[in-house]
Amino acid sequence: MAGLAMLALAACVTSPERSVTSTAGDAPGAQQPARAVYRNGTFALEFSGGDGRVLLVAQWPVDTPAAEGHRYRVAQLDVFDGSDAEALELVRDAQPVRLFGQSEWRAFLQSLFADIAPEAQDEAALVPVQNQDVVVHRAPDGSIKAYQHEHKPPGLRVARAWTEQDFAARANVLLEKHHGPAGRVAFAAGDVDGPESYVFFDFPGRQSVMIAPIAEAGPLAPGVPLGFALSLSDALLVRSHLLTPVTRPVTSATRLAWLATQSASSAVPQALHLPPGDPGPLAASGSMDLAAWEQQLDDLVSSRRYRGSMVPLIDGEAFFTTLVQSIQDARESVTIRLYIFDRDEYALRIADLLKRRSREVRVRILLDHIGTLAAGLDQPANHAFRATRPDAPSWIAHFLETDSDIDVRIASNPWLTSDHTKSIVIDGRRAFVGGMNIGYEYRYEWHDMMVQVEGPIVGRLAHDFERFWAHAGPAGDLGFAAASAAAEEYRGDADRPDYMDIRPLYTRTGNLEILRAQLAATRAARSYIYVQQPYVSDDAIVGALVQARHRGVDVRVILPTRSDSGFMNSANLIAASVFLRNGIRVYAYPGMTHLKAAIYDGWATLGSANFDKLSLRINQETNLATSDPRFVDRLRRDVFERDFARAREMKEPPDLGWGAYISEFIADQL
Repeated sequence: MAGLAMLALAACVTSPERSVTSTAGDAPGAQQPARAVYRNGTFALEFSGGDGRVLLVAQWPVDTPAAEGHRYRVAQLDVFDGSDAEALELVRDAQPVRLFGQSEWRAFLQSLFADIAPEAQDEAALVPVQNQDVVVHRAPDGSIKAYQHEHKPPGLRVARAWTEQDFAARANVLLEKHHGPAGRVAFAAGDVDGPESYVFFDFPGRQSVMIAPIAEAGPLAPGVPLGFALSLSDALLVRSHLLTPVTRPVTSATRLAWLATQSASSAVPQALHLPPGDPGPLAASGSMDLAAWEQQLDDLVSSRRYRGSMVPLIDGEAFFTTLVQSIQDARESVTIRLYIFDRDEYALRIADLLKRRSREVRVRILLDHIGTLAAGLDQPANHAFRATRPDAPSWIAHFLETDSDIDVRIASNPWLTSDHTKSIVIDGRRAFVGGMNIGYEYRYEWHDMMVQVEGPIVGRLAHDFERFWAHAGPAGDLGFAAASAAAEEYRGDADRPDYMDIRPLYTRTGNLEILRAQLAATRAARSYIYVQQPYVSDDAIVGALVQARHRGVDVRVILPTRSDSGFMNSANLIAASVFLRNGIRVYAYPGMTHLKAAIYDGWATLGSANFDKLSLRINQETNLATSDPRFVDRLRRDVFERDFARAREMKEPPDLGWGAYISEFIADQL
């Protein structure tokens, strides 16, 4: 059975550096529980003493075990009187759990770490754990050491990033070797001098649970916090619509006019002009002339082509492993431009790394106000998080600036427009562009992609940052104009064998390059179109894809099974219904895919833009595009072909009620 030990390291790595060769015994003087039991999502420890029986209970929702894999969870201990009727009901018919102490826990971890640590002393193995990434390596004296990923020595390189399934399978072999066949096992896993926490392995139920100590503070108040309501009022009313027009009068006026134009066009539902009849067979052969297509783009959009390389970093493991190393290796500067810098525990660990580096290199961070503010509304969401990071901030910008040399600027939101670009530049020589923000779901939960970019194209991306950084500063529109007039700078290699032609594409106020380019590519394609998107609600895009299928083009679209937006989920279902009724193949990706990419007959584009009104017509967005066959073939193989295989192909249009169409109308405004 794969995967019941993914939380194993969370309780061990609690400091920047921790050796696992300690021989300390179990916590002295700690009262040992009389027994541990489990039943249907309830884990209980029973303590007996002079004052009677006390139960420490952790509860969590239980899912039906999956055919493959397992569940990883975090739960919180709470105290119950052992004679209370509610407590007795919790443990009624519960099954015994074998309970082991901290010494057994450390012995297990020592064996596990030694098993996965590379032999080379400058190499490490990275293990994804529910609440953190752990790096394990072999020290010169032969001992095994573990670090939080963000705290590892810069010279220590990750040689292998273990997948959850591979690592869990290895851990399970050791669990069964040391503690017998499948069953239910719990370890006391807290620090010797700290509160007791436990790791619970449920082999039959295919789940692992990190059980945090009793919270010192009371429960969080439900509903929208007053502080958030005040911050939102400040962001929307004071900053975006009172202060912004003073320093950015041109921006405010043009965005208002443009937003009014686009909103008027989408306020009245438009009928899709679909071709009559069945779509017919797929074209036997042929493809658009890519050289002629690139020349057509030269006339269609204002962005020119740059030389550079692109390497796909698929999912959080690949991207954040590379990002952490790049931040550690930075020698001059780190510039970050994001829609969201969350305030969950993973985001705070990246923030801690940036704060440390800011004392050595220049670090600037540009954040969208509403995006970052709204993303942190429900964080921290539970006691376990608060117990782990008591310094969790209410506003990430303040946290980043406190006790650091980081400069943070906030992009305001006149008329609810946003800067949705995700772009990071290191030393002016390397960049990352794509769909990922900084936060827990991007690292651990969602399917997404960034590309690592090098070459002269980085100079363009760095120049983009400087323009919007100046725009968010006190000079506003004047600063933006001055920065726009400055020359682009790039200090790396002019050309390399892996360089290709790369074209940046933008959504800007009055300049819809991403939309125009993809509509034109859809109309020009003759062989195939592959699309993966989290949100599809733009009627022009939907109609163009249907027209392409009726011309005989093989059109395939990947959508998330579960979107993070109810409105956009309805829009996706309606788009899927239209696609399926017109011969387009639709794939439901398991869970949430936030990846935004497409290939049109050998021309690929990817970045931050969704297929919705906000991304294609309103917000500030950045995509990259190329027709280089090396990159396009890799994108097709590593993203689309793999995702077609892991997704479920929809065979019938989904059943839709009036509620879906009402939600879709709302989504058309988003």
